[in-house]
Amino acid sequence: MATEQEAVQTVKDAMQTLRKQLLDGKVFKHLPDALGEIYNARPAFQETPITTPDDDMRALARISSISKRIKGSNDPKISDEELSFLMDHLASLSPAVRDKGVFFLMGDLFQADAFTVAQIDWLATYLQQPDVLFAHILEPQNDAVFLRSFAVMLLSGLVYADSRYHVLSAEAYEALTLNFATYIILERDGRGYVDPQGWAHAYTHIGNLADELSQVKALSRGHKLFLMATVLEGWQRMDDALVFGEDQRIAGYLTNLAVKHQFYAESLVMCLTSWQKRVTTMRPRESEAFWNRWYNRSRLLEALIIRSDMPKGVIDYLQKIIDVY
Repeated sequence: MATEQEAVQTVKDAMQTLRKQLLDGKVFKHLPDALGEIYNARPAFQETPITTPDDDMRALARISSISKRIKGSNDPKISDEELSFLMDHLASLSPAVRDKGVFFLMGDLFQADAFTVAQIDWLATYLQQPDVLFAHILEPQNDAVFLRSFAVMLLSGLVYADSRYHVLSAEAYEALTLNFATYIILERDGRGYVDPQGWAHAYTHIGNLADELSQVKALSRGHKLFLMATVLEGWQRMDDALVFGEDQRIAGYLTNLAVKHQFYAESLVMCLTSWQKRVTTMRPRESEAFWNRWYNRSRLLEALIIRSDMPKGVIDYLQKIIDVY
């Protein structure tokens, strides 16, 4: 029997094959259905123990010390050991440590250009490690979602910062996009705010990284289309209610991409058309998951249609399908 890591690799291989077919011009209109087949074939594993940091007070004290030093310096720097310490605490279940601590401090470090080129390269590798980006992702809803989701969020900060560092090559961006698309297909934990652990917010973070990658010139249109279609497939198949502002974030990403070129606007309509065909064949089910998916769709379409900057062709199609369903 395959291990969870091997199962993740199998899905990644399928995504890589499909992306190559798209780039080779062998699949376009059938891309959403092909992604759906990969999604539906996603295996499930039993829950396993999750290791998380348990030194909240010590971590908070050290994060505060690093933060004060950074903000008080004209030439802020962070050591490799300190960076490793911060990443070790990205899995913390304390929102004060993970969110307001590590994440806020990393944001300050990105803004201050406090990293070395080697540290940016190390971060890009670390955040995409299978035991980070895909930690326990094939298991029932679990506390590893915070590590996975915040790894995605920090990757968005890294991509933004790389416009100044210029560390990632075209090949590195293509590899990141594939890992990210695989993550979207595999992530089924759509919880927003989780009491008392704080924000999981996977789909907000997905919107952030997808938006940053849409700005990367090294990525071709085919790579960006593949990612857009994957985001929409993941959204429509999420069983949790996405009610913590995720619709606005994803709508912002889709609009920003659609206005870049008519190709993206037409591709968005193609993906929405495929989704609409599935909707028209659905029969209501007496299940929470069904109705969550139904109203997730309504929220996203409404968030898209009120965008004043969305291309007219997309708006016209949205108005047509909203009137029908």
